[in-house]
Amino acid sequence: IIVMMSSSSSSMQQFLILARSVHGAATVDLVKKVIEYPDIFNFEELLRMENIDELQKYEEYVPVYHTLELFAYGIYSDYETNRSKYIQLSAEAKRKLQLLTVASLAVRSRTISYSILLNELKIDTVRELEDLIIEAIYYDIIQGKLDQLNNHLDIEYCISRDIDSRQRYDHLIKVLDNWCQNCLQILTELKQQTLKANQRKQQSIIEHEKFEKLLEKQQKQIKLDNNENILSTLLSNNRRGDGMTQEKHLRKKS
Repeated sequence: IIVMMSSSSSSMQQFLILARSVHGAATVDLVKKVIEYPDIFNFEELLRMENIDELQKYEEYVPVYHTLELFAYGIYSDYETNRSKYIQLSAEAKRKLQLLTVASLAVRSRTISYSILLNELKIDTVRELEDLIIEAIYYDIIQGKLDQLNNHLDIEYCISRDIDSRQRYDHLIKVLDNWCQNCLQILTELKQQTLKANQRKQQSIIEHEKFEKLLEKQQKQIKLDNNENILSTLLSNNRRGDGMTQEKHLRKKS
């Protein structure tokens, strides 16, 4: 799946400019407009603004801040399971959150079954689901194909959602920790392999020395045997020569 980074729209830039000068109830109205706005799908820039961050300091505005977080990082089922945490959403805002949920699901899997989509989006009919998917394709949130025969959605690419910086750092720490553990394991295995290689090398040297000594011993034995054979042959020839000489001498006397 190709995940396309979604750049800030010109519409969001306008809201960011407005957010610098609004406070209190005016900030609440701005947040409501942003989450309903058709072509805005990333909200982290707005969340990071000082005026928006101040909403957390006032109990009456905390649900507004949580709602903006929901649109930045959450999915529709988060809203359905804990509605008291958020402000009441308009029909347009609910639709937007469903579209964002499709993007989140698309990141996780190249193929999404209708049953999963119906459950996550809390939609009752396949017709409504397909209308929502077509809308997501129209807004370029995803690109894909409806497989009506097999009841699933094939994803080609999707926009990227905002990533909670806290989760990002936790994830980064986890990735680095896993990397360190893998490095340690590899280092341990390399040490073990090096030790085994050195042991094999040492054993090979010992066996080679034994072979050299055995070869030298055999060569000496062969040389000794050859010398003994030569000496034996010479002695045998000498005896034979002496015998022939004596025989000739006896013949002359006779």
